[in-house]
Amino acid sequence: MKILSTQDFLKVLTVFFFLFVSLPKVIAEEYIPPSEIPSSNLERVRLVEDLNEESTPEQKKIAYLAELALLTSSGDTRVEQVESLEQKMTKLKSTLNNDPELSAALGSAISFRSSFYLDQLAKLSLFSRRGNRMMDRAVKQAPFNLGARLQRGISCANMPAFLKRARYAVEDLELVQQKIGGKYGNEFQAFVDYYLAQAYERNDQADKARELWTRLTASETEWAKKSRLALEKL
Repeated sequence: MKILSTQDFLKVLTVFFFLFVSLPKVIAEEYIPPSEIPSSNLERVRLVEDLNEESTPEQKKIAYLAELALLTSSGDTRVEQVESLEQKMTKLKSTLNNDPELSAALGSAISFRSSFYLDQLAKLSLFSRRGNRMMDRAVKQAPFNLGARLQRGISCANMPAFLKRARYAVEDLELVQQKIGGKYGNEFQAFVDYYLAQAYERNDQADKARELWTRLTASETEWAKKSRLALEKL
């Protein structure tokens, strides 16, 4: 039986150490897709209304994500509705405490509340910072969770440019676009592209925003009209 020399033993040890360090990284880099919610507002409303006492935590989570999408896309949303959703998400988070997508969505809801206080800088700063910290923490803990990245991306794309969060929106939404593509259908792809264009515009990348919105105007999705309006304001 041949005994390894000290030099050979160190080489073998180095190889094992490399594999030990690299294997968890390979496993961790398996991207987790976002939860699927309905693309139409009518279906989202129905999903929220169908919740009852027998609904599972996972069913509640999907409904709350749908409700958040409803509130952030409507021009008639009241701050009381956002506060109510925050309370429901916070309660659910105690059950699904290790769910980064839910944590990011809660942070998104809190950040969205700041949009009701654009003339009150103290409250605007309070809610935006609190929500951003929660979203950033969720993404840091689970960088390969595309649900968390999507929630932060959409939220940051919606924020005023002076809050300097557009770069996070670009980073997150480009990643979602790259990893998912059209796998969730044309409406979802157009939804991501619309907010990515908005993120480009607020990140001083107007040419990219114009190109993406122009492409969307030719699509047969509900985002075509919104893209035309965005181009008129660009």
